[in-house]
Amino acid sequence: MAQNNLARQAVPMKPLRVANPERPIHTTTGNQSVEVPKHLALSKFEKCLMTVGTVITMCMMVWLVSLKIGVSTAQQHLQDVNSRIASVQTKNVSTKQEVNELQNWARLDKIAQKDGLSLSNGKIRNVNK
Repeated sequence: MAQNNLARQAVPMKPLRVANPERPIHTTTGNQSVEVPKHLALSKFEKCLMTVGTVITMCMMVWLVSLKIGVSTAQQHLQDVNSRIASVQTKNVSTKQEVNELQNWARLDKIAQKDGLSLSNGKIRNVNK
């Protein structure tokens, strides 16, 4: 029963404050424009950082170009060496073929008979290194 009396002793609350209807909550600027700054000023650190970054970038670009030139030169040199190797190998093959033709048995027999000599096959030995 004691709880039933609590409801009767309630304190009346103040009414909520309602916004003034004459004054709008949000205002529009209408023809007024907000001025936006054209550029933001840079600090000395930022200017220094940009300068150092630009210098490093330029140095790396020059380094890259010089590396590419060096690689191209090395490739050209390699190509020249390979062409010289190919020509020497061709000469070697040609010379070996000529040696084999000069060592032909028929040729040697013909030369021996021309000078009045004879070939004794049992006494001939070929030694190759």
